[in-house]
Amino acid sequence: MEIIDMKVEVKFFARCREIVGEKIKEVEVEEGMKIQDLIDLLLTTYPELKKEKLIISLNHKYAPLNANVKENDEVAVFPPVSGG
Repeated sequence: MEIIDMKVEVKFFARCREIVGEKIKEVEVEEGMKIQDLIDLLLTTYPELKKEKLIISLNHKYAPLNANVKENDEVAVFPPVSGG
């Protein structure tokens, strides 16, 4: 089976953006990759993110960890939002 590399746009918000040092990052992923795989990749690249509780959205909707990531998807990474 041929491995196909794709690119997804990952947007970082709040503390996550401070840790990564960028607002938007283009990340190469492999076909069949899941959100959990992408998180694992990000945690390897940015180990400081491990200290944060992360919320992930995929194309503007909350995403389960087993959701597939596809070419040109938009992934957002942010900490839990609170307020009154």
